Amino acid sequence: MDVEHGDVWEALRPLCARVMSVPPEAVVPQARLVADLGADSLDITELEVASEELFGVSLKGTDKAGVSTVGDVADLIVRLRTHDAHSPLAR
Repeated sequence: MDVEHGDVWEALRPLCARVMSVPPEAVVPQARLVADLGADSLDITELEVASEELFGVSLKGTDKAGVSTVGDVADLIVRLRTHDAHSPLAR
């Protein structure tokens, strides 16, 4: 896990625990948002909004079809942050 991914994980884990009302120990990279953590559509929306605010990325318009685990969410955020950092508009 690189530094960027580690930073995202450290902030994402307690956020997921709070939004889904589960103990932080249950939030592991392979935990499925719906099947393992019991997230419903409102939880997913709340997680998206909170992630956008916390990480400064926009999840609107992103393909979330393959995002089913907490690790997938972290990967998506890292990709978006990396993409934004390399965007010509970021300079």
